[in-house]
Amino acid sequence: MQEDYDKDSKTSIQISPITRDRLFKLKFRRTYDQFLNELCDQYEKADPQEKTG
Repeated sequence: MQEDYDKDSKTSIQISPITRDRLFKLKFRRTYDQFLNELCDQYEKADPQEKTG
C-alpha cells in the first residue's frame, strides 16, 4: 500500500473547488493524502455488495 511508495513522490489530481471545500471540512487536520488513503482503506473493507450499488 502506501508504504511501498517513495514518500517524496507526489502527483496531482484535479478536483472542483466545491469538492476541495467539502474535503477540507472533512479532513480534520490530516493531509489530503492521508484522508484519501483512509477513504480507500474503508472502501476496500466495505461489503462487496456496497461497492456495486
